[in-house]
Amino acid sequence: MNLIARFSIAILLVLAAEIAAAEAGPFAIESAGEGRDVYLIPGLSNAGDVWDPLAAQLRQAGYRTHVLTLSGFGGRPALPDDAPFMPRVRDALAMELAQTDGPKPVVIGHSLGGFLAFWLGATESAHLAGVIAVDGVPYLPALGDPAANPESQDAGAEQMRSFMAGLSPEQFAQQNRMSLQAMLHDEAERERIARTSTRSDPAAVGRAVAELMTTDLRPLMADVAVPALLLQAADSGSNEAVRAAFGAQIAAIPDHRHVVAGQGSHFVQLDDPEFTAREVLAFLEALGDE
Repeated sequence: MNLIARFSIAILLVLAAEIAAAEAGPFAIESAGEGRDVYLIPGLSNAGDVWDPLAAQLRQAGYRTHVLTLSGFGGRPALPDDAPFMPRVRDALAMELAQTDGPKPVVIGHSLGGFLAFWLGATESAHLAGVIAVDGVPYLPALGDPAANPESQDAGAEQMRSFMAGLSPEQFAQQNRMSLQAMLHDEAERERIARTSTRSDPAAVGRAVAELMTTDLRPLMADVAVPALLLQAADSGSNEAVRAAFGAQIAAIPDHRHVVAGQGSHFVQLDDPEFTAREVLAFLEALGDE
């Protein structure tokens, strides 16, 4: 083999390694449109298609959308190791935000994605204009148990991780569809979302749940130095105690709003798309050109 051939093969191997590394990253991004950058993070086991209606409206209104699908969710391959998952998502997205030109970007997250939005708001305010959480909070276990903390949840988190890792793809798909029945009222949208979310890797989903159970962001909320909006689902928001529990988790954020949807369940952006678009666009417009 001559020198040129060897050099060409070496280049191809380097490129292949770079591609493999990119594919193994903590998320994929689909970008479209022009204007202020808006990053949209889906929730547990969901692909980026949970944002399709809102993303289309944002682009029509003059924003550039970046829709994420996290590794292991929605048919995307899971990361090949057991290292902490969500810190890697946060760190990788923080790098994306720091490289943005023009007006500072906004992060919108649903459920688990809302948790990540609050985390980024607390640690990356210098690179953000604002954060929006759609039925997501800084510490999920405390909604059901005000005394919950990472230490008290550790054993249950490990049980959940182990249980999910033991599910077959068929068992996970069945469980996922059952969950969607309770969390998404719109039947057509429920079927559309099920087609991608049922393809998630059960072990990856279990790891994410375990990290949600053992990561409490509430002590960081006073550090969120940008405007924050929490959109809560109508079904949980109709309960005064649950509504208060949601609000208490973000009370330390200096500039925040907490609004309850008029109808539907956990997938607020799909069960009440008009409400979601109205609130999100009003939030974005109020930011000006910063």
